Amino acid sequence: MATIKRNLLYNFLLSVSQVLFPLLSIPYVARVLDPEGVGRVAFIDSFSYYFVVMAELGITVYGIREVVKLRDEPERLKRLVKELMGLRVISSSLVMLLYAIMMWLLWDRIADWRLLGFSVTFLLINFLACDWYFMGMERFGFITIRSISVRILGLIALFVLVKNTDDFATYYAVMVLSAVAIGIWNYGVMVREQGGGFLFTGLKAHLKKLWVIYLIGLLYSIPLMLDNVLLRLASVAAAVGFYTFPARLVRISSNLLTDSFLVFLPRVTYHDHRQEAVAVQDRLLQNSRLVVLLSVPMGVGIYLLSDQLAAAYLGDKFLPVAANLRWLAVFPFLKGMALFLSNPVLMARHQEKSYLRNLAVSSTCYIPLALLLSVYYADAGACMALVAAELLLLLLNLLSVRRLFPGLRIFDWRLFAEALLLSALFILIVFGIKNIVHDAIPVLLTTIPACIAVYFLLFIYVLKNPFAQQLWAGINGLLKRHRHTNEA
Repeated sequence: MATIKRNLLYNFLLSVSQVLFPLLSIPYVARVLDPEGVGRVAFIDSFSYYFVVMAELGITVYGIREVVKLRDEPERLKRLVKELMGLRVISSSLVMLLYAIMMWLLWDRIADWRLLGFSVTFLLINFLACDWYFMGMERFGFITIRSISVRILGLIALFVLVKNTDDFATYYAVMVLSAVAIGIWNYGVMVREQGGGFLFTGLKAHLKKLWVIYLIGLLYSIPLMLDNVLLRLASVAAAVGFYTFPARLVRISSNLLTDSFLVFLPRVTYHDHRQEAVAVQDRLLQNSRLVVLLSVPMGVGIYLLSDQLAAAYLGDKFLPVAANLRWLAVFPFLKGMALFLSNPVLMARHQEKSYLRNLAVSSTCYIPLALLLSVYYADAGACMALVAAELLLLLLNLLSVRRLFPGLRIFDWRLFAEALLLSALFILIVFGIKNIVHDAIPVLLTTIPACIAVYFLLFIYVLKNPFAQQLWAGINGLLKRHRHTNEA
């Protein structure tokens, strides 16, 4: 339990950095670039990233699971690492050929050699992607330090190099070079620990286990990575600009919830492998409660403060995104619960095929819905389609879990009701402060801390929710131990 708490703390710091750094970078970018420039970068970035997913071959989830099983067997682990890296090189090489063909077909939507060059660089560095190794080894401290360090350097580069509307290619360059730095750092550390080189033997055994996870990755990434591409095919580049920032904001917020799955996934897999049903139940319920505890107030806050977030965060050029934020306010809860049912519940317990069927249905519905709604409602239509697809996936996953694990408790209704009740108090806080303070930034600076304080203080000390109290006690204990270690 101590390791889980420590990893959750590291993961929370990482998730906070994923929120904090965009809070600093996106407002700057929104004021320097125009919606069309942002839309062009969002299109090429989403387009490129989907090819990375194609090349990834499902190795991330599969690699985490296999590394967990072999981390106490050094020689077998070393061979596994080299085989998976060899498989990644082969898949990436094949995907590059398809990328070249698609780039030629869609060149009129890009029409910039600089964007193309950085896109190719991004694909090439992903030949060496190996995050799965560190996650499987539960090296969340390393992952956190590495990511925060690179993000700091990337943020500095963004402020120094991106100065006017013509610098959209430079903006993309900073994004790509940050990924390059992380890739090189990861690979260097892994080579030091496991040795370099690639093995191209014994790959058939991995492929037999990977194909379901691979299809899951491709289907899962359709609304995640191809949303900007579908919107651009149906509308103009500026619409992509108006959509991409609110979508990114709610996804970043969702990462505070879903990143915890990376902490719980190795442990759920480990306990399930050892047939420890009570431990599996305990870990899953902890994870579900964490999602509810954070996602409900997050969604209510986004909805109530959408106008202020758009004005303060993105500036005058992006004011239309306030309506999009209201559409997407429910996304953190839907995404958090759908992914919880997918990763720690279904996939960690080897029910990938059920999840694959659910994704196939939701993704198949998403593509025509996104194109149709984007034609008529542009960026707002893309938001509607994203929420609808996530809701459908959540319902399908829930049906699968109920069918496969009928006795498994995965949801705490008491905590959910208490979260809704306390979040409803935000209405009084927000409108009360709005009647006194009228500018967007002061409203945000006063309402957000006030809502957070009221929510957690009432949860812990008035309602005395056991999970909230346990979580608070665990965080306090870790901080005290960390302080004592530093003093010693």
